[in-house]
Amino acid sequence: MKKYLNYIITFVIGLMVSLAIMFSKNVFKQASTSEVMHILCDSFFVPGVVLLGFGLLVVASNGGTFDMLIYGTKKFFNMFRKNPTKRLQETFYDYRTAKSENKMSFLHLIVVGLVFIAISIIFLLLWYEV
Repeated sequence: MKKYLNYIITFVIGLMVSLAIMFSKNVFKQASTSEVMHILCDSFFVPGVVLLGFGLLVVASNGGTFDMLIYGTKKFFNMFRKNPTKRLQETFYDYRTAKSENKMSFLHLIVVGLVFIAISIIFLLLWYEV
């Protein structure tokens, strides 16, 4: 159960965003089936793309894409510390090896994002049929 907790939490967050979009577009007050399918397609597509995008950003971050930018920013703001003895003295190599040990999981974001996009495609196909 602990293994699937990330998937469940991500799915619930995506579902809450979908419901917020549905309620903001008054899906339950629409008269035509075509409008309902259009709103449902939009409401599942938005959280799907957002979750998939976050998952791909985590993949890029785990690969080290942003390491130099983050390290440089830390070094820059560290120059303005009051106490010079507490300044960051680690090298970029030390920072990179420490960061590579603490990789974040990303598969739950990508899988749930793709599920939401697949549901959106189903509603899109139903919208074209109506």
